[in-house]
Amino acid sequence: MTTPVAKTSGGNVALTLCAVILLATALHLARVVFEPVAFALFLVALVWPLQRTLASKLPKGLALIITMLATLAVLAVFAVGAALSAGQIGGWAMANFGRVQAVYVDATVWLEAQGFLVDGVTENRLSPATVMSLLQTVAARLSDTTGFIMLAFVFVVLGLLEVEPIAARLRKLAGDDWDPAAAGASIAKKFQTYMRVRGVASVLTGTFTALFAYAIGLQLPLAWGVLAFILNFIPFIGPLIVVVPAMIFAAVQFGSWQMVLLVAAGMTAIQFVIGSYLEPIMAGTAVSVSPFLVLLSVFLWGFLWGIPGAFIGVPMTIAILTVCEQRPSTRWIAELLAGPEKK
Repeated sequence: MTTPVAKTSGGNVALTLCAVILLATALHLARVVFEPVAFALFLVALVWPLQRTLASKLPKGLALIITMLATLAVLAVFAVGAALSAGQIGGWAMANFGRVQAVYVDATVWLEAQGFLVDGVTENRLSPATVMSLLQTVAARLSDTTGFIMLAFVFVVLGLLEVEPIAARLRKLAGDDWDPAAAGASIAKKFQTYMRVRGVASVLTGTFTALFAYAIGLQLPLAWGVLAFILNFIPFIGPLIVVVPAMIFAAVQFGSWQMVLLVAAGMTAIQFVIGSYLEPIMAGTAVSVSPFLVLLSVFLWGFLWGIPGAFIGVPMTIAILTVCEQRPSTRWIAELLAGPEKK
């Protein structure tokens, strides 16, 4: 009598895995549709409190316009800050291209001496043409990102108009074991908590990164601080994107491996202290997620949807865990994958 049960259990697991794989494939192939919708829902959850407050004092249309202008202003600050900082660092690298090329050649020669073969260690491997090609690729990606943001913006406008009607419909679907409206409200609050904590942590990371760069004499400290602030919103990957170029920048500027190690150690220490100690204290148990799951979320959603996926990967995982927590049959999943602070 135990064999059929085991087979049924194994069959359910296999079907679940197949369903997850098919869903992930669909999300990846249809990213043009799902990606801006998911990003828009995330933004709707963040800006809805502002919209609701304004709508209680102003005409609904005017409240919507003010909310969207405020959202656009925040997105513009991020975009302009990232563009100006990256532009300053890129301009410095182009102005010191000879030194950059020399560091590149020295590094590849050293790698070969250690047994790491690098094909074609020549100056042509890092030429102005190569850099221009890279810049063109980055420009193309930025153009795609602009289109994505515009489409997501349209979905945000439509979503803000539909929040109350959809909430009323969800309340009608409430059952004994699950209330979709309550789950949605809980997800929105967790999104707001997550971004508030992430925002404070990013401000601290950017500030201390700029101060550290200034203290050791690393040029363009403000640009490094702004980049650290913006990219810190992407867990794990974002800070790494800042540290690696900063190490290369230090190698070119100082020509000393000791300074490279100092930059790596200093920036990593700042990010580690803030991310591993201050963020959990600020977040408490509200958005407590296993560190392993955070890293997996960033890489998984980044693989499926690129940079926007890496940005909203953790919030989407928080949403999934919140739904699991609301249902008795799946509550064990949320408890298993919760962070160490959750009891």
